[in-house]
Amino acid sequence: MNREQQYRLLIKQYEKEYTKFMEIEKFPDYKLELYEIQIEKTNMAGFGAVAQALYNPKTGRHTLRICINLELKKYVVFHEFTHILDSEMYANKDSTRYAYLSGYTEYHASQVELMLLLGAKRVSDNIIDKTMLSVISTFPNDRTVEEYILSKHQFVIDMMNRSDFPANIEALKTTLGALYNYWGLRSVCKMHLCDYQEKVDNTIILNILSSQLFSVMNIFMDGWFDESKVEMSFGPYSNALMPIIIEKKLV
Repeated sequence: MNREQQYRLLIKQYEKEYTKFMEIEKFPDYKLELYEIQIEKTNMAGFGAVAQALYNPKTGRHTLRICINLELKKYVVFHEFTHILDSEMYANKDSTRYAYLSGYTEYHASQVELMLLLGAKRVSDNIIDKTMLSVISTFPNDRTVEEYILSKHQFVIDMMNRSDFPANIEALKTTLGALYNYWGLRSVCKMHLCDYQEKVDNTIILNILSSQLFSVMNIFMDGWFDESKVEMSFGPYSNALMPIIIEKKLV
Protein backbone atom coordinates (compact mmCIF):
# COMPACT_ATOMS: atom_id res chain seq x y z
CA MET A 1 0.00 0.00 0.00
CA ASN A 2 1.48 3.36 -1.05
CA ARG A 3 1.37 6.63 0.91
CA GLU A 4 -1.61 8.02 -0.98
CA GLN A 5 -3.68 4.91 -0.31
CA GLN A 6 -2.75 5.07 3.38
CA TYR A 7 -3.90 8.67 3.60
CA ARG A 8 -7.20 7.92 1.88
CA LEU A 9 -7.93 5.09 4.32
CA LEU A 10 -6.96 7.27 7.27
CA ILE A 11 -9.22 10.14 6.19
CA LYS A 12 -12.13 7.75 5.71
CA GLN A 13 -11.59 6.42 9.24
CA TYR A 14 -11.47 9.97 10.61
CA GLU A 15 -14.74 10.70 8.78
CA LYS A 16 -16.45 7.86 10.66
CA GLU A 17 -15.02 9.09 13.96
CA TYR A 18 -16.06 12.68 13.21
CA THR A 19 -19.64 11.62 12.48
CA LYS A 20 -19.85 9.97 15.91
CA PHE A 21 -18.06 12.87 17.61
CA MET A 22 -20.49 15.43 16.18
CA GLU A 23 -23.48 13.15 16.81
CA ILE A 24 -24.74 13.40 13.25
CA GLU A 25 -26.20 10.61 11.12
CA LYS A 26 -24.35 11.25 7.87
CA PHE A 27 -21.42 13.35 6.69
CA PRO A 28 -21.67 15.27 3.37
CA ASP A 29 -20.05 13.79 0.28
CA TYR A 30 -16.72 15.35 -0.70
CA LYS A 31 -13.80 14.89 -3.08
CA LEU A 32 -10.42 14.17 -1.48
CA GLU A 33 -7.33 15.77 -3.01
CA LEU A 34 -3.81 15.06 -1.75
CA TYR A 35 -0.96 17.53 -2.29
CA GLU A 36 2.49 18.53 -1.08
CA ILE A 37 3.04 21.95 0.48
CA GLN A 38 5.85 24.25 -0.71
CA ILE A 39 7.58 25.44 2.45
CA GLU A 40 9.38 28.34 0.73
CA LYS A 41 6.13 29.95 -0.44
CA THR A 42 4.56 29.39 2.98
CA ASN A 43 7.41 31.18 4.74
CA MET A 44 7.22 34.12 2.35
CA ALA A 45 3.46 34.59 2.76
CA GLY A 46 3.56 34.09 6.51
CA PHE A 47 0.97 31.35 6.46
CA GLY A 48 0.11 28.04 4.84
CA ALA A 49 -2.38 25.22 5.22
CA VAL A 50 -1.72 21.55 5.97
CA ALA A 51 -5.36 20.93 5.09
CA GLN A 52 -8.10 22.88 3.38
CA ALA A 53 -11.84 22.50 2.81
CA LEU A 54 -13.34 24.11 -0.29
CA TYR A 55 -16.96 24.56 -1.35
CA ASN A 56 -18.33 25.34 -4.80
CA PRO A 57 -21.55 27.35 -4.35
CA LYS A 58 -22.59 26.76 -7.96
CA THR A 59 -22.56 22.97 -7.65
CA GLY A 60 -22.80 22.50 -3.89
CA ARG A 61 -19.80 20.19 -4.02
CA HIS A 62 -17.13 19.95 -1.34
CA THR A 63 -13.41 19.29 -1.70
CA LEU A 64 -11.03 18.30 1.11
CA ARG A 65 -7.37 18.99 0.36
CA ILE A 66 -4.81 17.24 2.57
CA CYS A 67 -1.03 17.84 2.62
CA ILE A 68 0.91 14.58 2.63
CA ASN A 69 4.46 15.84 3.19
CA LEU A 70 3.81 17.10 6.74
CA GLU A 71 2.49 15.31 9.80
CA LEU A 72 -1.30 15.03 9.73
CA LYS A 73 -3.09 15.39 13.07
CA LYS A 74 -6.66 14.19 13.58
CA TYR A 75 -7.77 17.51 15.06
CA VAL A 76 -6.72 19.25 11.83
CA VAL A 77 -8.95 16.93 9.82
CA PHE A 78 -11.82 17.46 12.27
CA HIS A 79 -11.34 21.22 11.83
CA GLU A 80 -11.67 20.92 8.04
CA PHE A 81 -14.58 18.48 8.30
CA THR A 82 -16.39 21.16 10.32
CA HIS A 83 -15.95 23.62 7.44
CA ILE A 84 -17.56 21.07 5.13
CA LEU A 85 -20.43 20.45 7.53
CA ASP A 86 -21.06 24.18 8.07
CA SER A 87 -21.00 24.91 4.33
CA GLU A 88 -23.46 22.10 3.72
CA MET A 89 -25.79 23.40 6.44
CA TYR A 90 -25.62 27.16 5.91
CA ALA A 91 -24.16 28.18 2.53
CA ASN A 92 -27.20 27.02 0.54
CA LYS A 93 -25.35 27.15 -2.80
CA ASP A 94 -25.06 30.93 -2.39
CA SER A 95 -21.63 32.48 -2.97
CA THR A 96 -22.36 35.52 -0.76
CA ARG A 97 -23.56 33.39 2.14
CA TYR A 98 -20.51 31.15 1.73
CA ALA A 99 -18.18 34.16 1.86
CA TYR A 100 -19.79 35.61 4.98
CA LEU A 101 -19.94 32.19 6.66
CA SER A 102 -16.13 32.27 6.86
CA GLY A 103 -16.01 33.91 10.27
CA TYR A 104 -18.44 31.58 12.00
CA THR A 105 -17.07 28.40 10.46
CA GLU A 106 -13.52 29.25 11.59
CA TYR A 107 -14.90 29.87 15.07
CA HIS A 108 -16.88 26.61 15.07
CA ALA A 109 -14.05 24.52 13.61
CA SER A 110 -11.72 25.69 16.38
CA GLN A 111 -14.34 24.83 18.99
CA VAL A 112 -14.56 21.31 17.60
CA GLU A 113 -10.80 20.84 17.35
CA LEU A 114 -10.16 21.95 20.93
CA MET A 115 -12.90 19.70 22.29
CA LEU A 116 -11.15 16.79 20.57
CA LEU A 117 -7.73 17.87 21.82
CA LEU A 118 -9.10 18.07 25.37
CA GLY A 119 -10.14 14.43 25.17
CA ALA A 120 -13.89 14.72 24.62
CA LYS A 121 -15.60 11.66 23.14
CA ARG A 122 -18.48 13.77 21.86
CA VAL A 123 -18.61 17.47 21.07
CA SER A 124 -21.37 17.82 23.69
CA ASP A 125 -19.21 16.37 26.51
CA ASN A 126 -18.45 18.35 29.64
CA ILE A 127 -14.69 18.62 30.20
CA ILE A 128 -13.96 18.49 33.94
CA ASP A 129 -10.35 17.34 34.28
CA LYS A 130 -8.37 19.83 32.17
CA THR A 131 -6.80 23.22 32.82
CA MET A 132 -5.06 25.91 30.78
CA LEU A 133 -1.78 24.16 31.62
CA SER A 134 -2.94 20.80 30.26
CA VAL A 135 -0.71 19.64 27.39
CA ILE A 136 -2.37 18.96 24.05
CA SER A 137 -0.91 17.30 20.96
CA THR A 138 -0.81 20.02 18.31
CA PHE A 139 1.15 20.57 15.10
CA PRO A 140 4.13 20.92 14.97
CA ASN A 141 4.72 20.18 18.68
CA ASP A 142 2.86 19.59 21.93
CA ARG A 143 1.80 22.71 23.84
CA THR A 144 -0.30 23.71 26.80
CA VAL A 145 -3.82 24.92 26.05
CA GLU A 146 -2.71 28.39 27.09
CA GLU A 147 0.26 28.36 24.71
CA TYR A 148 -1.95 27.13 21.88
CA ILE A 149 -4.68 29.73 22.24
CA LEU A 150 -2.13 32.55 22.65
CA SER A 151 -0.33 31.38 19.49
CA LYS A 152 -3.52 31.91 17.49
CA HIS A 153 -3.88 35.46 18.78
CA GLN A 154 -0.18 36.14 18.18
CA PHE A 155 -0.53 35.00 14.57
CA VAL A 156 -3.19 37.67 14.04
CA ILE A 157 -0.91 40.31 15.57
CA ASP A 158 2.09 39.19 13.50
CA MET A 159 0.09 39.27 10.25
CA MET A 160 -1.44 42.69 10.97
CA ASN A 161 2.03 44.02 11.86
CA ARG A 162 3.45 43.07 8.44
CA SER A 163 4.32 46.05 6.28
CA ASP A 164 2.45 44.49 3.35
CA PHE A 165 -0.75 43.66 5.28
CA PRO A 166 -3.02 42.81 3.71
CA ALA A 167 -1.02 41.82 0.65
CA ASN A 168 -4.09 40.25 -0.94
CA ILE A 169 -7.57 38.95 -0.14
CA GLU A 170 -6.20 35.56 0.88
CA ALA A 171 -3.93 37.13 3.52
CA LEU A 172 -6.82 39.24 4.81
CA LYS A 173 -9.24 36.32 5.04
CA THR A 174 -6.59 34.11 6.66
CA THR A 175 -5.87 36.75 9.29
CA LEU A 176 -9.53 37.41 10.09
CA GLY A 177 -10.08 33.65 10.11
CA ALA A 178 -7.32 33.25 12.70
CA LEU A 179 -9.02 35.85 14.88
CA TYR A 180 -12.20 33.78 14.73
CA ASN A 181 -10.07 30.69 15.46
CA TYR A 182 -8.88 32.42 18.61
CA TRP A 183 -12.43 33.29 19.63
CA GLY A 184 -13.50 29.68 19.08
CA LEU A 185 -10.70 28.32 21.25
CA ARG A 186 -11.44 31.00 23.85
CA SER A 187 -15.10 30.03 23.98
CA VAL A 188 -14.28 26.40 24.81
CA CYS A 189 -11.80 27.50 27.47
CA LYS A 190 -14.43 29.78 29.03
CA MET A 191 -17.02 26.99 29.02
CA HIS A 192 -14.86 24.15 30.30
CA LEU A 193 -11.64 25.35 31.98
CA CYS A 194 -12.21 27.01 35.33
CA ASP A 195 -8.77 28.65 35.39
CA TYR A 196 -9.18 30.50 32.08
CA GLN A 197 -8.31 34.19 32.06
CA GLU A 198 -7.92 36.28 28.91
CA LYS A 199 -4.36 37.53 28.57
CA VAL A 200 -4.12 39.33 25.24
CA ASP A 201 -3.43 42.85 24.01
CA ASN A 202 -5.75 43.85 21.14
CA THR A 203 -4.12 47.22 20.39
CA ILE A 204 -2.78 46.15 16.98
CA ILE A 205 -6.16 44.72 15.99
CA LEU A 206 -7.83 48.00 16.93
CA ASN A 207 -5.53 49.73 14.43
CA ILE A 208 -7.18 47.65 11.70
CA LEU A 209 -10.77 47.26 12.95
CA SER A 210 -12.80 50.03 14.54
CA SER A 211 -13.11 49.79 18.31
CA GLN A 212 -16.92 49.67 18.06
CA LEU A 213 -16.93 46.84 15.53
CA PHE A 214 -14.27 44.87 17.36
CA SER A 215 -16.18 45.23 20.64
CA VAL A 216 -19.33 43.84 19.02
CA MET A 217 -17.46 40.90 17.49
CA ASN A 218 -15.45 40.20 20.64
CA ILE A 219 -18.60 39.97 22.79
CA PHE A 220 -20.76 38.17 20.20
CA MET A 221 -18.35 35.31 19.53
CA ASP A 222 -19.10 33.32 22.67
CA GLY A 223 -20.56 29.87 23.36
CA TRP A 224 -22.20 27.42 20.96
CA PHE A 225 -24.24 28.90 18.12
CA ASP A 226 -27.71 27.95 16.92
CA GLU A 227 -28.90 28.64 13.37
CA SER A 228 -30.17 32.13 14.16
CA LYS A 229 -26.89 33.17 15.74
CA VAL A 230 -24.98 31.78 12.76
CA GLU A 231 -27.06 34.05 10.54
CA MET A 232 -26.38 37.01 12.83
CA SER A 233 -22.62 36.41 12.54
CA PHE A 234 -22.63 37.25 8.81
CA GLY A 235 -23.05 40.99 9.37
CA PRO A 236 -20.08 41.69 11.67
CA TYR A 237 -17.79 39.53 9.55
CA SER A 238 -18.74 41.34 6.34
CA ASN A 239 -18.39 44.70 8.11
CA ALA A 240 -14.83 43.73 9.04
CA LEU A 241 -13.91 42.31 5.64
CA MET A 242 -15.42 44.58 3.01
CA PRO A 243 -14.14 48.03 4.11
CA ILE A 244 -10.55 46.74 4.11
CA ILE A 245 -10.99 45.17 0.68
CA ILE A 246 -12.31 48.49 -0.66
CA GLU A 247 -9.73 50.66 1.12
CA LYS A 248 -6.77 48.53 0.05
CA LYS A 249 -8.19 47.95 -3.45
CA LEU A 250 -7.83 44.18 -3.16
CA VAL A 251 -10.25 43.52 -6.03
